[in-house]
Amino acid sequence: MKVIELYNKLCEMIPTSLSCAWDKDGLESCPEPEKEVKKVLISLDITNEVIDEAIENNVDVIISHHPIFFGGLGNMNALTFDGARAVKLARYGIATMSFHTRLDALKDGVNDTLARRIGLSDIEVIGDDRIGRIGDLKEEMDAVDYARFVKSALSYGEGDQEASVSLSPAGRKVKRVALIGGGGGDFIRLAAENGADTYVTGDMKYHELLSASDFKVNLITAGHFFTEYPVCEFLLKTVLEICPEADAKIVFSNRIIEL
Repeated sequence: MKVIELYNKLCEMIPTSLSCAWDKDGLESCPEPEKEVKKVLISLDITNEVIDEAIENNVDVIISHHPIFFGGLGNMNALTFDGARAVKLARYGIATMSFHTRLDALKDGVNDTLARRIGLSDIEVIGDDRIGRIGDLKEEMDAVDYARFVKSALSYGEGDQEASVSLSPAGRKVKRVALIGGGGGDFIRLAAENGADTYVTGDMKYHELLSASDFKVNLITAGHFFTEYPVCEFLLKTVLEICPEADAKIVFSNRIIEL
């Protein structure tokens, strides 16, 4: 399968119609559209380390959740950070394709995957952009116990592989949980309006954290990376279904250690 064919197939399964209007994901680097896809790296983010690993392993395509050129690429000048990445990708013939808010909204995408990982069932879509989710635990839990469960469910080891979880308790037991992976500060009101006693997201600004008590909702933040990283497993499965002949693997791109 060729690079452009793989991208088009993925777009059929993860359509651009689900994207927020401001989003800038897609086929961001494509030096050789007709190149045969033999090796694929899947990563939440496309960092310099991920690009270097792709070069070292003769990878043809990097597939990510977060766009590599989120602010738009103004040039291919190797004297700028983004420009240097673009030059390196072009030099080694590596395509990059990202699926951002459309993957957030997609059934079985970022937020459905997160919901299942943190123990929810009867999962429903909430919000006009269809990004939010809400569901129920099988049994009611204490908020501290549930926060610890979330930490365990989203961690992959120690150091940079361990999720950093914080809890702002509202004095309520946990049963009905709303969530948005990544940065979900704008959605705590949505969680409360939909009857959630607890809201789980990746990260929030300080004043947003303080607002949890106003809405009487337990707030759990578990890190931007860790609330979205589980979707890489969905991407891997999808790529192998579309292009079974490809050698594909997931790269752990987080390099932030909570001390």
